[in-house]
Amino acid sequence: GLKKAFESVFGTVTCLPGCFTMYRLFDARDASASQPPVTLFACDYVYDRYARNDAVIETLHDKNLYKLGEDRMLTTLLIQKWNMNLKYVPEAHCYTIVPDEFMVLLSQRRRWINSTFHNMLYLLSVNLGGICCFSMKFILVLDMIGTLILPSSLLYLGMILYNSIMDHNSVSTYTLLVLGFSVFVQIIGPLLRLKIKYLWYAFVFYLIGVPVFYFVLPLYSFWNLDDFSWGTTRVTTENANTNEAIAADALDEEQGSGGAAGTSSTDASEEDKAEKSDEASFADDGESSVAGEP
Repeated sequence: GLKKAFESVFGTVTCLPGCFTMYRLFDARDASASQPPVTLFACDYVYDRYARNDAVIETLHDKNLYKLGEDRMLTTLLIQKWNMNLKYVPEAHCYTIVPDEFMVLLSQRRRWINSTFHNMLYLLSVNLGGICCFSMKFILVLDMIGTLILPSSLLYLGMILYNSIMDHNSVSTYTLLVLGFSVFVQIIGPLLRLKIKYLWYAFVFYLIGVPVFYFVLPLYSFWNLDDFSWGTTRVTTENANTNEAIAADALDEEQGSGGAAGTSSTDASEEDKAEKSDEASFADDGESSVAGEP
């Protein structure tokens, strides 16, 4: 939320999350002037480039763009074609289901980090407006550098803290002031809003979350840059149980009737399985299980 709000003020939002976004297929602003509506999402330029098949997607860069960051790439195509100024809407309320297992979190962040980095690299060739340091491209370059140096920056921070404890004269006062200010920014919000319990959450995050999010996850993501799998992140427990029940019923029917009858019952159960699978709910592991407002 904070990142998208900053992007909205500074330039344009670079990613419209798939589950949190509603797209207008046509722009009817010129309908009163007896002019045909302008096709936005449904135009050939956006559709042809977004609907690329696996045979066309060959490079590692393109695979990260289209197979892992499909919502980011769709946003990029809209900006590239229509030069849209996309804004963040703070009044919208969306709900999400967060990963409840470490392996799910690992898979999610691998997709997000790799697709985001490649998308930012692609956005450098897109006109985002602004001049020099006062442009969205400058922010993207800083974000890319920050993503690459996250693991080494954490090691450097650990070295600074170790030296400051062992030898007080080895660390400059300026460095300690910068570190102290960064911690102060994190705790001033809960203090002003009287959310004292959030201070405990911040302590747990610094103790456990920082090593995981700043060191483990980036290294794992960059090491698996050629992994484009999604795993079982979009299969809910309800869907998994339904599939297991259908498979068990199909097996019983096949064993109970032989030959062609067994084949027919298996085919019927496969059709039922497909229908029930379509009706089952799907939830992404870090985006949304409830359709949010745009």
